[in-house]
Amino acid sequence: MGYEFLHTESANLLKTTGSRVIYHGLENLPEKPGALFVGNHTSILDIPALISVMEFPTAFVAKKELDNTPMVGKLLKMIGCVSLDRQDIRQALQAVKTASERLTQGINMVVFPEGTRSKTGQIGEFKKGSIRIATAVGAPVVPFRIDGLRGVLEGNKGIQIEPREVHIYFGKPIEVAGMTRQEQKKLADDMRRIVVDLT
Repeated sequence: MGYEFLHTESANLLKTTGSRVIYHGLENLPEKPGALFVGNHTSILDIPALISVMEFPTAFVAKKELDNTPMVGKLLKMIGCVSLDRQDIRQALQAVKTASERLTQGINMVVFPEGTRSKTGQIGEFKKGSIRIATAVGAPVVPFRIDGLRGVLEGNKGIQIEPREVHIYFGKPIEVAGMTRQEQKKLADDMRRIVVDLT
């Protein structure tokens, strides 16, 4: 199954919810593949919402528990996602290395530094190691923020879909190639604020 098919079907899936998804900052999407997208995690629908607007093949760093999830696990494997076992430090380091390799192969990677979906709609604490995927290979980091998508599905009682107006913001790419370790650390410390401030 080609990425173009997934790109189209992701957009169709969002349409079936009756929601209006408004993308801001599309001009900030890199002209070349191999960027790391870093942002908040609100819903299982975050994945199709991002794939539907990404021109280049895009994969995700996803928690290992999703591997065995019906439909979702299969989709993640098909698009080359990287599984992360948060309880196994050695495996987590290997996952970072694998995700970095994906970037050099011309695949965009998406990471959700909160580590899980927000249950309140508020953006949680960001794990500092997330941008290592980009700094290891000098790939650009693109911040994004998703607002309103949780209310379409997860924020409702039972399995009920409610159409919403959803906003997704993309910030300008941050070039990490050539950054000192101190500058990389500051970026990691500032990443949550950068995402929260996107408008």
